[in-house]
Amino acid sequence: MKRQLTVILTVTMAGSLLAGCSSNSNSEAPASSAQPSAAVPIKLSYWVPLSADITRTLKNYGESLFFQELEKKTNVKVDFQHPALGTENEQFNLLVASGNLPDVIERDFTTYPGGPEKAIADKVVIKLNDIIDKNAPNLKKYLAEHPDIKREISTDDGSIYVFPGIGIGNNAVSAGMVLRRDWLDELKLEVPVTMDDWTNVLRQFKEKKNVKAPLTMRLTDFSRELFNGAYGIGWSFYQENGKVKYGPYEANYKNYLAQLNSWYKEGLLDPDFATQDAKSLDAKAVNGTSGAFHAFIGSGMGKYLNAAQGTYDLVGAPYPVLRKGEEPRFINKPFDYRGGGSAGITPANKYPAETAKWLDYLYSNEGHMLKSFGVEGLTYTMVNGYPKYTDLIMNNPDKLSVGEAMAKYLRVNAASPGFVGDDRYIDQYYPLKSQKDASITFSRHQKNAEAILLPRVTPTAAEASELSTILSEVKTYQSEMFLKFIMGVEPLANFDKYIAQMKSLKIERAIAIQQNALEQYNKRK
Repeated sequence: MKRQLTVILTVTMAGSLLAGCSSNSNSEAPASSAQPSAAVPIKLSYWVPLSADITRTLKNYGESLFFQELEKKTNVKVDFQHPALGTENEQFNLLVASGNLPDVIERDFTTYPGGPEKAIADKVVIKLNDIIDKNAPNLKKYLAEHPDIKREISTDDGSIYVFPGIGIGNNAVSAGMVLRRDWLDELKLEVPVTMDDWTNVLRQFKEKKNVKAPLTMRLTDFSRELFNGAYGIGWSFYQENGKVKYGPYEANYKNYLAQLNSWYKEGLLDPDFATQDAKSLDAKAVNGTSGAFHAFIGSGMGKYLNAAQGTYDLVGAPYPVLRKGEEPRFINKPFDYRGGGSAGITPANKYPAETAKWLDYLYSNEGHMLKSFGVEGLTYTMVNGYPKYTDLIMNNPDKLSVGEAMAKYLRVNAASPGFVGDDRYIDQYYPLKSQKDASITFSRHQKNAEAILLPRVTPTAAEASELSTILSEVKTYQSEMFLKFIMGVEPLANFDKYIAQMKSLKIERAIAIQQNALEQYNKRK
């Protein structure tokens, strides 16, 4: 056990640069007016990372049907610059340091050191308020109708810094807990709702199906909202009635740990959860070693069900609660403003007005249809007013998966300037009934998450640096104790000592910094 802990505590987890292909609770259609093409052809340089799905089908976005059609419609030619897969952050830092900037940079500027304000001060991107006001009628109209999104893409002083990727749709949540539906049916069990339900189901899987890992997880799965929400705490920072809190510093965190420790001791939680990688979890999900696990609807459930070839079925479970009748609040709902996949115009750009008009096309209905569905008659057909993807997407003749085909011909399954997560896309992206049902189940209470999500606040440069230093120590200690408490290496009787140590590591100062940043955020207009 100690050896396992040592292995885990030396692992570094890196986050992805781009946001995933989720939607949000805003189901309104985009603006309807299309932007006319540029009177004189112009050429723009555009720095943007490529996802793994895209690199399997394209070497450059210039080969994409979407961008080829966009050029025809707007008279704007684009010279794409793509950093090597996996080197995006490093290459962005080198790009900024060189001073040789392209015309447009697409990335998550909320992660820029010092925040978007610093990106403007460093002359990496320009302030866009006047440019949008004069040259982007579609986005301007949308922001006027959605002041919450305008607040999200503005700095504390009101400077708009990007053309954002904005989620629309009613099924935002793309992942959650999944169980073997056939086992539930065989054992005459209902899909678990409460934590007691979960304990009973896992026991039944262990005793009657004789499985070694009734619930299998990876350590990274606990770095998202899952079982913690049943105890009324977030896995990280969140807010309640305008007050910032940190889940692992709350009193109820002890009850959450106690439940996981109980499952671990009883053999209900996979003993390998601390060291398990994705490949190992996939194998257990497919070969019947486990009956419950966390999975994404597309890349997880779809993969497992296809591998099963009809030998078993899966069902998505609602986000758990403590008592029947309660509604979950801590749900993995993405921000309406995706952050990633947003385009900033740099000071090197000689055509900022024309660039704004070009990007603004993506916020029109026509631009949204091109981006999400492509070319009518080629990638989709209209059936009773509903855009249905053709077999070029759904049953690709080159054996591309649906995701790979979408990546090749459209720009729909990852956050990017414009709108993402159209319900009509989601409905077809998940072809199996079990996937469609899971999408509805996971997203049923997504609006509850809006009250507790901490928005993308931006502390001052000095406070951001201080926060980073504090959290570096806090998260290292917290991760260590999380494992020790669950595995029983550290008795839960020492929880008060854990809280005291967290306090000594200045977690309260970190919360105060986030609180101040939230208050400044709420003052934005």
